[in-house]
Amino acid sequence: MTPDDLKTRAGQLLYRELPEEYRYQDPAESGELGDLEAYLHGFGHLLDLIRGTTEQAYADAFAEEADNGRAIQTWMIPYLAELVGAELRAPAPDARREELNNAVNWFKSKGSLEAVDEIADTISDAETVVVEGWRHTLTTPRMTLPPFTAEASAMGSGDPMEAPGLPFGTPDIRFINRAVRDPEGSNPLTELHIPQRDEFGRETTPEVVFWRPLNRRGAPCFAGAYDDTSARCPDLRDPSGAHIGPHPKRTILHVRPPEGFFATGINGAEVSPTTAHIVIDETEAAQQVFRPVEILREMGLLDDDSLEIDGELVLPDRIIVEGDLAIPAGVDLRLEDLMFTGTVTLTGDDSRVTFNRCAIRNLVLNFPTEEPAVEATDCLIETIGGGVGFAQLVYCTVMGETALGRLWASDCVFNDTLVDLDCEGDLSCIRFSRVPDLEALEGCSAEKSPSNTDNDPNFIRLWFQDGDECVLRPALFGEPGSGVLDLTSSPRVLEGAEDQGEMGAYHHRFHAAQIRALELKLTDYLPLGQEIAIRYDAYLSRPPASLT
Repeated sequence: MTPDDLKTRAGQLLYRELPEEYRYQDPAESGELGDLEAYLHGFGHLLDLIRGTTEQAYADAFAEEADNGRAIQTWMIPYLAELVGAELRAPAPDARREELNNAVNWFKSKGSLEAVDEIADTISDAETVVVEGWRHTLTTPRMTLPPFTAEASAMGSGDPMEAPGLPFGTPDIRFINRAVRDPEGSNPLTELHIPQRDEFGRETTPEVVFWRPLNRRGAPCFAGAYDDTSARCPDLRDPSGAHIGPHPKRTILHVRPPEGFFATGINGAEVSPTTAHIVIDETEAAQQVFRPVEILREMGLLDDDSLEIDGELVLPDRIIVEGDLAIPAGVDLRLEDLMFTGTVTLTGDDSRVTFNRCAIRNLVLNFPTEEPAVEATDCLIETIGGGVGFAQLVYCTVMGETALGRLWASDCVFNDTLVDLDCEGDLSCIRFSRVPDLEALEGCSAEKSPSNTDNDPNFIRLWFQDGDECVLRPALFGEPGSGVLDLTSSPRVLEGAEDQGEMGAYHHRFHAAQIRALELKLTDYLPLGQEIAIRYDAYLSRPPASLT
């Protein structure tokens, strides 16, 4: 412990207020505090605790963050919500604070599109676009309705260079329609926030742009997307469907799909670590921990103030580590918030590793063990190999083949086959999970537990560049959206975890829970009789085009 660790804010203030003669008579030895200074810092510790308690008590009285950066404690939020009569739905603590902070404003503007849009952005923690169904539903022409109530010129003059007098609902195929940037835009309903990250992969202030339809009566480039303004016949199907259309009594919410572990720009231009930056001490018997802070320190990025913002150290929430990692025999590791693009191999039967919120392309366990050699929580894994290892997985998604001798799994998604798994006796246990074949793994299920399912998960599809073209496909490992469940997945998967959350790696991100909470919240804020249809819209992941 250094002398700086013993200093306190109140102690420094007290010492500074002493006459200069007292400070002069209190010399400090090299690397130590003076006796009087150390004595005052002893009082400072208590005074700082009292100040902190007072500041927190003040922050607990308000939903918004205080000027000193303190915010209401999570356990206090329901009590304050009850005082103002707010029914909170958001599953994430930060979103609940924001929901509480806006409760009064939303109630005052209840039923307005602005309120619905703000609620959707807050509860879903993503960009959303609200589409009113009645605006896109074909209706029988009547004299009291457009286009008869508009000027005659609105129907077109017949000039081939102008819009022809097409019937309502007939797109003008001479023109295309898509979202384009609107430099003059100011309507909050057409405002989009595009996530941004700096050169170190840290989230920064999002870019704010406004969009408008290029040609409202033109043929839509992306039918059914948020920027499709064409009118159609009413869609009478269940609004929970994947490609549901407009209806006069339906509000459609287009939500930007989550990008999961591999968000765009997550590493940044200044951070390109390799497994060489994970320096393992093979003689250390205690558990060794490696997180982004340890990796960045080994890279030398903590030696200067390059990662400081306003004098405070701000680290990326997670980083990608390239290359293969071999864990030596007799070593116990804990790896957190790291994403490995190579293979992680346990080289000894006494190697142990704990993964928290990690992504691993290939995990190899070559030795049978009596206790789990790998414990993974909230992790995304491409494949697990070796065929004889023993792993404990909780809230994990395995996209490819799983080859293990023994397995303890809870609230997981196994997208592909499980190979060589021993289900005899009590060696393996799988509960509240998605497996490819229930009958083949019947012996591994918890006794008399119907919690497992073999319903296929649907993973979100996003647009990716393929040469000179863009293709819409599920994300591969290492791409934005990898392993994220689509809303069209079976409820047995989206709500199949033990706490009724989604199975798999993104349980801790509340993706499915946020959408359910949003649907419940909007039932109190939409006009009576309006139903809600919510979908992930891949076109919201790409910013609107700029006109040239």
